[in-house]
Amino acid sequence: MASCNLDTWIFIDEKWFYMTEADRTVYMSPDETPPHRTVQSKRFITKVMFMTAVMRPVYDGNDILLFDGKLGIWPFTEQAPAKKCSKNRPAGT
Repeated sequence: MASCNLDTWIFIDEKWFYMTEADRTVYMSPDETPPHRTVQSKRFITKVMFMTAVMRPVYDGNDILLFDGKLGIWPFTEQAPAKKCSKNRPAGT
C-alpha cells in the first residue's frame, strides 16, 4: 500500500450560512439604534453559500508555525437587478 503525502493537498468544501437568525437577541445601550435586518419573512431566511479552502499547517524544524493552513473563504453571490416590481423598487433596478 503506497503512503499518501497530505502536505500538498488542498481541501475545498462548501458551507451554507443564513443571512440572519429568526430569534436573534441583541443587547444595546440606550443611545444605540437596532441593526437593520432585511428579510421578507422570518420563515424564509436567505441562505448564502461560501467556498472554503484549507490545507495542512506548516511548521519549521523548531515547531514554529509558518502557515496556519487557512487559505480562505469566498462567497458565491451575485448582485442582479430585480425581476419583478415591488412596493420597494421597480423591476430592473
